[in-house]
Amino acid sequence: MTATGVTAAEANNPLRRADELGRGEQWLIYGLLLLNSLAYNYNFLLIDYVRPFLVADLGWTLRDTALLYASQAAGVIVGSFASAWWVARWNARGVLLVATLAIGAFTVLGLWATGSEIWLVFRFLVGVALSATYVAATTMLANFFAPKVRGRLLSINGAMFAVSLILIGTVGAGLGKEHWRALIWLGAAMPAAIFVCTAWLLPDDRLFSVYGDGEAATDRNAARGNWREMLTGSRLKLTLACLLLAGLNFSGYQFYSGFITTYLQTVRKFDASTTGVFVTADGFGALLGGVLWGWLADRYGRRFNAIGFVLAAIFIVAYLLAPSEKILLYTLELGYAICLACTYCWGAYFAELFPVRLRPMGSSLFHGGHVISLFAPLLVTTVANQHSLVLGMAMAPATFLVAALVWWWLPETLHSSKSYRGFVP
Repeated sequence: MTATGVTAAEANNPLRRADELGRGEQWLIYGLLLLNSLAYNYNFLLIDYVRPFLVADLGWTLRDTALLYASQAAGVIVGSFASAWWVARWNARGVLLVATLAIGAFTVLGLWATGSEIWLVFRFLVGVALSATYVAATTMLANFFAPKVRGRLLSINGAMFAVSLILIGTVGAGLGKEHWRALIWLGAAMPAAIFVCTAWLLPDDRLFSVYGDGEAATDRNAARGNWREMLTGSRLKLTLACLLLAGLNFSGYQFYSGFITTYLQTVRKFDASTTGVFVTADGFGALLGGVLWGWLADRYGRRFNAIGFVLAAIFIVAYLLAPSEKILLYTLELGYAICLACTYCWGAYFAELFPVRLRPMGSSLFHGGHVISLFAPLLVTTVANQHSLVLGMAMAPATFLVAALVWWWLPETLHSSKSYRGFVP
């Protein structure tokens, strides 16, 4: 056994190179990861969208629904750190399969429970599976694809968040408040179908020589990383900064987007169909932004995208102060969604900040940031009860501005960027 955890047999065993994959094989791998991202994002968003229906149909309070998010976030936190270890010790493909199946199972089980306590347990377990899906899929994508395209590929992968918004908004608007449970059935059916496709067609990245921080696949993927390496020396600062950055992002998102459907119905007095259209507008904006910011991240570097947070803060302030003119609000919401998509390159960025053996840990820091945002919904509801919902949502702009500063402090990883200063993971 070598110092990196690779046996002599493994070191001498020739592996297939990831840069020798055929175009069809690359499209197949990427397509499967996109589908997994679709199911992951849809189920992540589900609670935010059905929140007002849980209050109206099941008699829950707004605080009960906020606790659901907190429970899911707690599961995501646990899953992010545990799944990184699982991926490092076993393989990304196996973790991806188990997690995808778990998302569907624990989502559909909620239909047979009306009490919020049971839902809390199920959403915690869904949260664990969600973060495991993200870590495994992001690790595989970073291993199979070169740095010069990772920003775009991960951004399009992240744009499945937008597609999920469009899907849940369009279906929700079409079904209306009477049939909101169908949204949960859809959230269970997608992972089940994707599980079958993934099990059949997705290869194991441990059987390949994978990409490091260069444009050729030269790194072995047999060494097993551990969390101790992430918490010592210079890597500790990077680990903490990534956690803080992700936490600020999730907090800002929950302060504003987490309550947008409630805000539109209770403050702006729009009906459920109009609310669904606004959510769909969020989706289109995020989809457009994913393509834009992914291209910018691959051309100008990962740190360049920090400007998106500044612009998102400006759009939020304008939205909360604007009159109830639907076209104006649509436009501002679209601008906000486009700007917030600047984070979609983080899957590549957080992985690139660390060597191949630590990529699962680096990828997991994105969801590890939920430690910071865990009680963001409860903070908004507290402010809303004592003052107003608008004031609670207004905490988002300041949060995004602080996040922009943290992002700019981190090193650049893209070698072709003008801001690259020789950083080596």
